[in-house]
Amino acid sequence: MLDTQAPPEKAVLVGVQLGDMQGWELSYSLDELASLADTAGVTTLGRCTQARQQVSASTYIGRGKVEEVRNLALSVGADVVIFDNELSPAQISNLEKQIGVRVMDRSDVILHIFAERAQTKEAKIQVDLARMKYFLPRLKRQWTHLERQVGGVGVRGGMGEKQIEIDRRLIRKKIDRYEEDLRLIEKQRNLRERNRINQFTIALVGYTNVGKSTLFNRLTSADVLVENRLFATLDSTVREIELGGHAFTISDTVGFIRKLPHHLVASFRSTLEGALQADLLLHVVDMTSPVLEEQIRAVDEVLSQLNVKDKPTVYAINKMDLATPEQQQEIWRHIPANAPYVTISAHTGEHVDMLQELIVDTFADQFKQETFVIPLRHSKWVARLHEIATIQSEEYLPNNQIKIRCYGPTKLIEQFRKGWREVLATEGAKA
Repeated sequence: MLDTQAPPEKAVLVGVQLGDMQGWELSYSLDELASLADTAGVTTLGRCTQARQQVSASTYIGRGKVEEVRNLALSVGADVVIFDNELSPAQISNLEKQIGVRVMDRSDVILHIFAERAQTKEAKIQVDLARMKYFLPRLKRQWTHLERQVGGVGVRGGMGEKQIEIDRRLIRKKIDRYEEDLRLIEKQRNLRERNRINQFTIALVGYTNVGKSTLFNRLTSADVLVENRLFATLDSTVREIELGGHAFTISDTVGFIRKLPHHLVASFRSTLEGALQADLLLHVVDMTSPVLEEQIRAVDEVLSQLNVKDKPTVYAINKMDLATPEQQQEIWRHIPANAPYVTISAHTGEHVDMLQELIVDTFADQFKQETFVIPLRHSKWVARLHEIATIQSEEYLPNNQIKIRCYGPTKLIEQFRKGWREVLATEGAKA
């Protein structure tokens, strides 16, 4: 694992208003950064902002603003200055020299949160992979010996090889190994998905802290961690539920966020691809958020990166118990035209039954009723029907046959029909 220094406890935040960015957007983004810092165990003591048409190549902000940040950090006793935008290694190095305290950016904070909260083996590998890719070009600033036993098996530094070059080589080797580990985990997940072929799958997606885990618990009677902090849960959780007499598999995914580091999107792709395999996306939205549209857009951007944006989507507009009458009346303006949605409270359970009905209705055209007559000697085919469909009636006929009327997923019924016809054709040929 890449050992990086934990964020100190006191911080000053810095935000830059670029181009046509609105002032309220910068303010909200800094509020979100403060929440991220709090999740990482950091207390925000002050903020500095600057409006610029373009960033400074050397320090991101102007020379005068650097001095202002330095004075503020010294006056409040800050241990770290956190920028809301991603900084280059050179910018971080220059800023630290001029300000006199450690400098981090939003990506660094998010990576630290993920490292602290990852629980499963897969999530830990994904976080380590993202951190290595993030810190690889920053080793000149933050020199950490990944392997103390330099010179061990497979590590032979030449006489003129610098320690930093050895560290880089070790990181690249670990990146290759972790990427291979994730490919193996993904294969294992795909195998599990094939074993669930008789079930439709639903993936909960949404901005972080909108109530996805609360809704997941409400729908599945699970006990996934619920906490009023960004990225309270990172690991994907899967449960089976029954709606309208049919079995569904539902998964909760890591929350999305604006300015999510691209290293994290890439590293968590195997987890987020649960959405790729889903038959339906359940997009959870916080109707009380002042930047609701921006949050929806941020989720759509990540889904676009995964090539799953065009999947059937139902919107669960959450926190109606906290919304004002005006927010409830205007919510339709923020949802894509003709998209199915329902306002709910995952906390109180209000209208969750309507959401369940909407989910079932969304799948209505993917179910069909069918009748089969099967000789009793083909018991495995009778058993297969019981596995893939709801049996509505069974009637025993002369000549040791059974007439089964069933209702189930169209794709599975048609697969069954094709296989059964092949059996009949083979028996006819033998006759």
